[in-house]
Amino acid sequence: MKIVVIGSGAMGMLFGGRLALQGYDITMVDVAPAVIEKLNNEGLHLEADDGNHLISIKAAFAEDINEEVDLVILFTKTIYSRSALESAKKFLGKDTYVLTLQNGLGNIELISEYVPYDQIIAGVTNHPSDVKGIGKISSHGSGYTKIMSVNGIENEMLYFIKDALQESGLNGQIVPDVMVAIWEKVAFNAAINATTAICRIPCGGMAVTEQGKHLVYTIAKEAVAVANAHGVDVSEESVIKSLTATFEVHKDHFTSMSADIINKRRTENDFINGGIVKKAKEVNIEVPYTEALYNLICTIENTYDIQNLNTDAEKTKESVSK
Repeated sequence: MKIVVIGSGAMGMLFGGRLALQGYDITMVDVAPAVIEKLNNEGLHLEADDGNHLISIKAAFAEDINEEVDLVILFTKTIYSRSALESAKKFLGKDTYVLTLQNGLGNIELISEYVPYDQIIAGVTNHPSDVKGIGKISSHGSGYTKIMSVNGIENEMLYFIKDALQESGLNGQIVPDVMVAIWEKVAFNAAINATTAICRIPCGGMAVTEQGKHLVYTIAKEAVAVANAHGVDVSEESVIKSLTATFEVHKDHFTSMSADIINKRRTENDFINGGIVKKAKEVNIEVPYTEALYNLICTIENTYDIQNLNTDAEKTKESVSK
């Protein structure tokens, strides 16, 4: 079974590394020469609760893989999914399956342009993983990986993936209602990612004021309403509970969208808050808070070059006086 993991970021390296550690035939794909060289020459370094691991693993540019593979695990940011799949055409065979555990909405529809709908498996994971350097990650704590064939039919590949994830310590679970899990994560991310990104603060910062908490909870409720209107039985109570917990448990954690904004990178806004706005229009539901946040993030992303975040009072005063 030949497996390609596209995207050698925190999650790609965690899943690729854990699977390779159990002897699975893994090739990591990335666009950065430094990453490919490091993984091939020095291996993947994983710091985890079960010890520190140096994992021998293959890495390559997509264009250098010339044979069809059995499974592709897509771990790029959603904004790069199309370019990743375009580059993967050579090794996407007629029997190749694609597993997506990416954030946001619209991933399944996009992947179906490249492989048959019946060969797409989708899901969510909440395993922690942080990049510590090129080819180096740390992962502490537990998590789950919930998956299901998007056509709702259990098949041999689905069970293979579940067993491989279970064997690799990634807690693979087959859940018939995987769209509930996907929408719950979208609602959670829409509520906490965009708000913390705009404010440039860690998760706990949104609970400092009642206004902050109200904003987070309202966005979550809008997302749940859209999911319910699309026939996905997402629990508002469950999402709110998760958000309340993250205010404390992850109070010092900066979300990926916060990190993107702080470092002036493109975010997954189009697929998270933007995805909800799009789905809301399909069922004629208004999501004013979510749409406002979506528009604000769009504006921030496109004005990095003229933003003034100088906190030096004297310099700010001088600039204003001029």
